[in-house]
Amino acid sequence: MRTSILITGIIAGLLFVSCNDLLNIDPADRMTQANIQEMVKKNPEAVLAPMVTSLVSQVHNYGTGSVNDRNLSILHMRLNYMGNDIVKVKTGWLDEDYRMRDWRTQISPIVPLFWRNYYAYIFYSNQILVTIPEDMDLTVATDDNKAIMKYKATALTLRAFSYTGLMWLYQDDYLHGGKDKAGVPLYTTTTNVARGRASSAEVWDLIKSDATEAVRLFKASDNYMTESRTDIDGSVASVVLARAALTLGDWQTAISAASDVIAAYPDLFNEAEYTSTGFSLLDKETIFGHEYSSNTSKAQSSFPAWMNIYGEGGYGGSQQTSWMAIDQRLYDRISETDYRKKNFVDEPFEYIYPVSEQPVTVDKYVQIKFATTAIRDQTAYNQDEIYMRASEMYLAKAEAEARSGNDAAAQNTLYQLVSKRDPEYVKSTQTGDALFQEIRLHRRIELWGEAGHEFYDNKRWHIGVDRTGSPNHIEKVQLEAGKFTLQIPLETEINYNPNITEADQNPL
Repeated sequence: MRTSILITGIIAGLLFVSCNDLLNIDPADRMTQANIQEMVKKNPEAVLAPMVTSLVSQVHNYGTGSVNDRNLSILHMRLNYMGNDIVKVKTGWLDEDYRMRDWRTQISPIVPLFWRNYYAYIFYSNQILVTIPEDMDLTVATDDNKAIMKYKATALTLRAFSYTGLMWLYQDDYLHGGKDKAGVPLYTTTTNVARGRASSAEVWDLIKSDATEAVRLFKASDNYMTESRTDIDGSVASVVLARAALTLGDWQTAISAASDVIAAYPDLFNEAEYTSTGFSLLDKETIFGHEYSSNTSKAQSSFPAWMNIYGEGGYGGSQQTSWMAIDQRLYDRISETDYRKKNFVDEPFEYIYPVSEQPVTVDKYVQIKFATTAIRDQTAYNQDEIYMRASEMYLAKAEAEARSGNDAAAQNTLYQLVSKRDPEYVKSTQTGDALFQEIRLHRRIELWGEAGHEFYDNKRWHIGVDRTGSPNHIEKVQLEAGKFTLQIPLETEINYNPNITEADQNPL
C-alpha cells in the first residue's frame, strides 16, 4: 500500500526527532520500538499526545487533491447525491455523482478516495496502538495509566470507524448477502506487507471488539464525554459501536450503546438552533465535529463551502454549482407542524450576496438546512462542522428496539425525538413493519444531507434508487437494491497488492 509506506516514513521521522531528547539517545543510535515503548511508560503524554493530535487532525483537516475529494465530509456529501432524497438543482461540479453512471467500477474516480482516506486513518491508529507496550495493565484505571487508556481508546475508535466505512462501501450489507463474502485487507500493525481480503466476519469482529474496548477504556479513564466536541471520546466510540451493531443485527448492543449516548446528551437543538445556525453549532447534541479557525480552515474544500447557499465564493453558495433540494416526495411527508420542514424553502425568494451584491433566486424545496448568514468574514467556508449528533442515536435505538420486537420501547424512543421537532406529534401506535417504516421516515427527515446517512441506510435497508416518480428530480435514475457496493480500486490497490487480484474483485 503506497500511502502507508509514505506515512510510515513521515511518522518514523517525527517520532525520532521528538523522542530523542526525552531518552537522551545518541542521534547516531537507532530508535527501536522497545525504546519508544519505554518512553511511553515514562512519559506517555510526551509520546502519545502528539500522535493522537495528528490522528484526529486527519479527520478534521484535508489532504492533497481537488476541492471535491480532500476530506471525508465532502466524500460523504457526494454519496448523498446517490440516493432518492437529494436533488441536485444546479449543474456543475459533481454532476456525475448525481447521475450515478459507472460510479462503482474499479476505475471510477470516487472509488479510491474512501479507500485512501480510511486506510490512512487505520495506519495512524495502528502507529499509536503498537507504540503502547503490550505489558501495560489497562484493566483498572490508575493515576499512571489513565492517559494511556484514553489514547489507546482514541486509536481503537478511529480504527473501528474506518473499517466500518470500508465494509459499508466495499462489500454488500452484512444482513443482505455480505456476511459470508470477502471483507477488506485487515491491518492491525504498521507492517508494510500487503494483505489479501479478510473475511467479512473477521473484519466485523475486529470492529466490534475495538469499539467495545474503546468505550470501556474511555469510561474507566473518565473520558466518556470530554469538554471539546472536536475530541474523539467515549460518546464517539459508542456511536461507532451502535452503527456496527445495527449493521450486524445485534440489536441489544445497538440499544445499549445508543442509550449511553442519549444519557450523556440530554439536550437536543431547539427550533432556532435547528433551523438558523446552518448546522454548525458545536453544542448540546453535537457529539463530534470540526471547529473552524484560521489555522484549521478547509477553505473551499469545507462542507459549508459546498452546502451553505448564502456563502460568498463557495460552490454551494454564490457559485451555485452544488445547490441541493429535497425530493418533493419526502418534503410532502413532513408534517406542517414539524419545524424540520423549515430547513427547506416553501416559497421562492430572491437573495442578494452581501459582498458581490449578486442577486439569485432560491426556488422551492432548496435546502437551507446548512445555510446561515452568520459566518465569519462572509465567506462560505468559515463555519464549524458537525460530524455526529445525538439525534442519530435516538433513531438507532428506536430501530433496534423495533427490529428486536419491542414495539412499545421503540414507540417511546421515537416519541422522545420527534416530539421535540413537532409539538403536535402523537406517540405512534404502529407495530411491526409499519413502526419500522415510520422510524425510517423520521431518520430520512432528521439526518437529511448529513454524513452520507441516506446512502449507507439505503444499503443497510436493501433499498434501491427510484427517482422516476419524483416531480423535481432532474435525473430519473433507477437502480435496484444490492447495487451499491464499490469495487476494489484498481490503480491504488489491485495493481500494487499481489494478494488481491482481479479474481478477488467485487462483481458489478
